[in-house]
Amino acid sequence: MKSYTAAFGLAAFATQVAAHGYLTSPVPRQPGNKLKAACGSQIFNQWSSDINGNIQGALQNAGQPDYDAAACNIWQCKGMKLEEGGNVESFTAGQKVPITFNVAAPHTGSANMSVVDTATNSIIGSPLITFDNYASTATGVTDAEKNFDITIPSDLGGKCITAGDCVLQFWWDSPEVKQTYESCIDFTVGGSGSGSAPAPVSSATPVSSAAPVVSSAPAASSAPAATATAVAAAPSATSPAATPTPAAGGSALPAEFTVQEFISWLKAETGTASKKARRHARAFF
Repeated sequence: MKSYTAAFGLAAFATQVAAHGYLTSPVPRQPGNKLKAACGSQIFNQWSSDINGNIQGALQNAGQPDYDAAACNIWQCKGMKLEEGGNVESFTAGQKVPITFNVAAPHTGSANMSVVDTATNSIIGSPLITFDNYASTATGVTDAEKNFDITIPSDLGGKCITAGDCVLQFWWDSPEVKQTYESCIDFTVGGSGSGSAPAPVSSATPVSSAAPVVSSAPAASSAPAATATAVAAAPSATSPAATPTPAAGGSALPAEFTVQEFISWLKAETGTASKKARRHARAFF
């Protein structure tokens, strides 16, 4: 029985790490002491060895005694915090910011980048860029999916002045493998022309209420191309909410649960193939 259990665990872990990716520029959040204290040593070690990993894989360690669900807040930046000495970018309203994302292994899904209020874990305004068909295993990953620009909004409601209050969060979800990836850039923003931040690029314009999407054929795809088109709405999984909630056949774990209850839930989850579930996957803890 012990050998069978071990084999099952390895198989489940192999499934969870099938696809991954993480921001590379500007410098994103990294695993550190605050992450370890909140999320536990297992998740800290997991992100330290492979920062590209997915949230569902990390949740296999949710039963560890040093895992604090509320403090970890794993559905925000994969639980990573603004660590002491961590990188904080300084932007101005309307500034165009080049972004680089590393797709370490593709799997078809949707993705977007948004300004997130870390206190409420909610999007400020609308996503800055949206990809309806990201890292497709059918068509391949384009350079425009790995290198793209976003524009810092002109109206952030007076927020994002203090380091740690806001992040630029890249969210990528692949229903075909039931995996979700997040990575965050810490930043502050001053008014246009502020001497403490870089001058805005003259061609940049504030983000409108509709998320910009750039689409290559087929029309449903949103891999960036030369021309941006508006979409009706951002993926529901990143709409303002405390956290996205992963679906498990209509069931959910209670706020407190035993290791055995979690194992039973995880087994049920691996047999459920809901393509809508992952888009609402931000309020699990």
